[in-house]
Amino acid sequence: MHLALAVLLVEVLGTPPVHADNQALETPRNGKPLWEAGVGGFAGTLPDYPAAGQNTFRALPIPVLIYRGDILRVGGEDNRGAVSGRFIDNERYEFDVSLSAAFPVDSDNNSARRDMPDLDFLVGVGPQLKIKLINEPGQRKLNLNLQARAIYSTDFSSLDHRGFVFNPKLNYSLEHVSAQDVSVSASIGPMFGTERLMDYFYEVRPKYETPSRRRYDADAGYLGTNITFGVSKRLDKSIRLIAGTRLGIHSGATNDDSPLFKDELNVSVFTAFAWTFLQSEERAR
Repeated sequence: MHLALAVLLVEVLGTPPVHADNQALETPRNGKPLWEAGVGGFAGTLPDYPAAGQNTFRALPIPVLIYRGDILRVGGEDNRGAVSGRFIDNERYEFDVSLSAAFPVDSDNNSARRDMPDLDFLVGVGPQLKIKLINEPGQRKLNLNLQARAIYSTDFSSLDHRGFVFNPKLNYSLEHVSAQDVSVSASIGPMFGTERLMDYFYEVRPKYETPSRRRYDADAGYLGTNITFGVSKRLDKSIRLIAGTRLGIHSGATNDDSPLFKDELNVSVFTAFAWTFLQSEERAR
C-alpha cells in the first residue's frame, strides 16, 4: 500500500506540545524558515493496489508547502514530506498525528478488476509513536515508527470508512553522503489490515464473479512488507531532487488465495522535485 507517496491534506491542531523538562520555549531556532512555498512534480510507476499484477504510471504537478510549527508540521526533509501534529517531542520519543494518501485506480484498466468498482482515492489518518534509536541531527537517524491509521476512500462526492492499518517500521536516514553531499534513507516494515480494508482490495462479490474470478471474502491479517530506498540531493537552498524505489513483498499474506492477489512482489519507482521560491523571514524553532 503506497499510503505515504502523496500527501494532499492538512490537519489543524490546537493543543500545545509537551517537551522534555518543559524546555519548549527555550529551544534554539534552527535557522530554517517557519514556512516555505513553491511548486513541485511527482512521477513514478506504482502498483494499482497491494499484490496487484499491474503498475500504473502516475505524473502530476503539486504545490509545495512546508510549515515548521511547534505542533503542526507540513512537508520538509525532517518530516519526510508528511503532514503531522507533534504532541510529544524529546530526545527519545516523538508522538504525533499524521496523514497520508494513495492514488485511485480505474478498474477498467486493470485486468484482474475489470468490470468491478473502481478503487477510490485513499486517505489515512492516525497516531504515530517514534522511538529514536539513533538521534544525531544533521548526520544520521534511526527510528522505530509505530503507526496506526484509519483509512477512508473518497470519490470527492462521499467519504467511506475502509478499516484500519497497523504499520510498525524502521526508518534510517543518513545525510552528507559522498562528495556529492546527498541524503539517503531506507525503511522496512510489515503492514496489517482489518477485514474491512482487506475486503476493499481483495473481496469478490457474487455479482462480479467470472469463470476466472471466483467469489472471495477476505480476512483480516498480514498485508505485506514494504522496503523503501530513497536518495535526495539539494541543488541549492530552494531546489531539491528525490528518487527512490519501494519493494512490496506480499509472500505469505493472509489473502494470497484471492483471485485479485496477483503478484507476491510489487516494485515502485518514483522521482520528484521541489522548488521553494517563497519563505518567511521568521525562523522555525
